[in-house]
Amino acid sequence: MKENISASGSAREGDDTAGSNITRRSYLFGAVGALAVGGTLTKPVASVRASTMTVDVPQAYLDRFSSVVNVVEAGADPTGGVPIDDALSDAVDDDTLLVFPEGRYLMNEQLRVTGFDNLGFYGPNATISHGRIDAIDGNLVTAGEFSGAARLFRLGVIYSPGRDLLFEGFTFDFTGAQSGIRAIEAYVTDGLEVRDVTIEGQHDTGTLGPALFSVTAANGRGLVERFRAPDGGAYSEDTIGDINLGPTGMLIDPYSAGTIRVVDCELGRFPDNGLYASGAHGTVHVEGGTYKNSSVSSIRIKGYQSSIRDATVVIDEMVPGISQRGIRLDEGSDLRVENTHVEVTGPAENAILVLDDVETATIQNCSIALNDDGGCSRGIQVTDDSGSVDVLDTTIDIHGSNFAVFVQGNDTPEDAMVLLKNVTITGSAPGDAQREALRVERANGRYENLTIDQPGDSYRRCVQVLADDNLFVGGTYKATHHPFINSGGRTRFDEITAQSYSGREAIKLYADGTDVVITDSVLYGGYIDKGAEGFVVDNTEMPPA
Repeated sequence: MKENISASGSAREGDDTAGSNITRRSYLFGAVGALAVGGTLTKPVASVRASTMTVDVPQAYLDRFSSVVNVVEAGADPTGGVPIDDALSDAVDDDTLLVFPEGRYLMNEQLRVTGFDNLGFYGPNATISHGRIDAIDGNLVTAGEFSGAARLFRLGVIYSPGRDLLFEGFTFDFTGAQSGIRAIEAYVTDGLEVRDVTIEGQHDTGTLGPALFSVTAANGRGLVERFRAPDGGAYSEDTIGDINLGPTGMLIDPYSAGTIRVVDCELGRFPDNGLYASGAHGTVHVEGGTYKNSSVSSIRIKGYQSSIRDATVVIDEMVPGISQRGIRLDEGSDLRVENTHVEVTGPAENAILVLDDVETATIQNCSIALNDDGGCSRGIQVTDDSGSVDVLDTTIDIHGSNFAVFVQGNDTPEDAMVLLKNVTITGSAPGDAQREALRVERANGRYENLTIDQPGDSYRRCVQVLADDNLFVGGTYKATHHPFINSGGRTRFDEITAQSYSGREAIKLYADGTDVVITDSVLYGGYIDKGAEGFVVDNTEMPPA
């Protein structure tokens, strides 16, 4: 039995009085005929134009639900003049689809429904707004027309989730001043479907962000498709609210245990994260979509086999004093970023960041553009204690003085391997701050068939090796300064080609790097040895620089 609780705290139980032959649909529509041909709900109301009462409902939805309720027939005002809270609360029931005809609907308190089974909301031409908000304390509206928790639809809670939820086709109007609260919060065991929801206007009340989703069962599934909030949110310091920093665009609850697909969504700049999969218990697949300018990260994921595929991430609006990242991989195993484009213009922190609690991750077939507009971000950064990371078939174009790839580590035999294979790094980045395109501080790395071309000025280099037991196999390296600077022990170069644009030696070897081996390579200008013990060169050409 579901529980439906209004903001005032009163509970309304589901209607169990209907017999097996009398459904809510027949009660609401029986007097004039329930459904027109083709799945259109019709029953004009005198005070509303007939056209606003016609809704084309997919036949699959009509087949799915035993009861279909036209909310205007149930007493909801489609002109935005009278709040619809009571009408919604009375109409909600298990195995019921609430259909919103074209119009504008005002809500002055959250709709809270728990423990439901097969509940739907459908409004492809419906716009929902909330009443005036004058004061907020935490996440409670304390003054204004709206009152109570700063949410509109709260569908399930962590201790009493629903099952099988459809929520499709709504526009939430947050264009006014001091508007924007959580539009939808959903906890389901299985069967989450959210489609074609648009948030218009900036979320500028300083409360929780517009969406939270959770699939609580490990074998449960969910889909969020074409959820759009392009106007982002305001920092709390610029609002009447006091949430820390500001809202997240879309939050996947930390206790979500199932699999959620996030497909072709769009999130603009939010003060916290754009899309944040905040727990490592479940799996989140980001497929397509555009994510821009959020502060902590535009996409941040955790979990087992969570992934980002075919997405576009853009940072082109800098926020002074705030760290901004494109993609952040926080925790989990077999995380993947594939066929994704990240473009950063300005001094953000990272395009892609892989953190210590990541056991394994793959970045493949991606493109990263790092533009210099008063500064430049790093491309891919792997932190000290992360597990193994593969970067494959990826291009990075860098035009500011920073690292295209920064491989951090502890320089110990226990360092997990980082593999870069078929990675291309180009661009006019200078070397006046961070000089090398690839900086290696982790042992046990493998770098295969890299193409690094760095013609920028101020001592720009291809690679600096500062850790032991790294292998470079194949590849072409060209830079203004020495393409390679090596301080690592037992570094091996096999079948590489390296050349300095300024006529310097291809490799500079420091005394800290012992037992370095170079075989079957082409080093234009040869090498310069600063006392490296055990250094071996075999079958290597050294043409003039």
